[in-house]
Amino acid sequence: MDIPFMLEILPRLLPALGTTLVVSLLSLAIGMVLGISLGMVRVLSQSAKPIRWLIDAYVWFVRGTPIIIQIYIAYFFLPMLGLKWNVFWIGVVALVFNSVGYQVEIVRGAIASVDQGQLQSAAAIGMTPRMAMLWVVLPQATRRMIPPLTNELANLIKASSVLSVISLFELTKAGDAIIASTFKFAEVLLLQSILYFAVIQLLSWSAVYLEQRVFNYGNGLMVNPVSGTANPPAI
Repeated sequence: MDIPFMLEILPRLLPALGTTLVVSLLSLAIGMVLGISLGMVRVLSQSAKPIRWLIDAYVWFVRGTPIIIQIYIAYFFLPMLGLKWNVFWIGVVALVFNSVGYQVEIVRGAIASVDQGQLQSAAAIGMTPRMAMLWVVLPQATRRMIPPLTNELANLIKASSVLSVISLFELTKAGDAIIASTFKFAEVLLLQSILYFAVIQLLSWSAVYLEQRVFNYGNGLMVNPVSGTANPPAI
């Protein structure tokens, strides 16, 4: 194992790792906005079956097709729609398309885990279903979303390696370029694995910190829809 060679190529891989992180974080952030929105629509549209069926069909398609197919769809179909984007933004669109399909289910599951009696209590005091969802259920569901969302970000980071097929110069593509010029497979693959593992492990630790420290106040709290502050439960 050529350790000096690994140290030599590390500066060449770090910018590509930065691209991997940017495309993954950006995809997660955009996906969260769309995923939470569609997840809430999915829960609130129980009586509107066509809307629910459309969202379910989208989720089934995303979960039932390989990520590489979704990347190729974005790569070939976006230009057909007149969107002449570079491979970075095509990659973001592809990952967002994939991530939203999973985040809809994350949101739905987190909302379903909140005691549904609280919705009935909110309705009893005159709150609409939308108000109850925004002010009572969603604040409690947010904490429950942290572990699966962290897992989703880890999945996006790993899935971003497939963007090398459309020539996005992320960590995997950068490693392939080094292998092609040096033929040192073991060293490059090992260093790539270490970088991926380090980033994902750091995410896991961050998720534990957020869940236990930052969002720990959410246990048993309800948000006052008038003041926007959290009120402790009555004892």
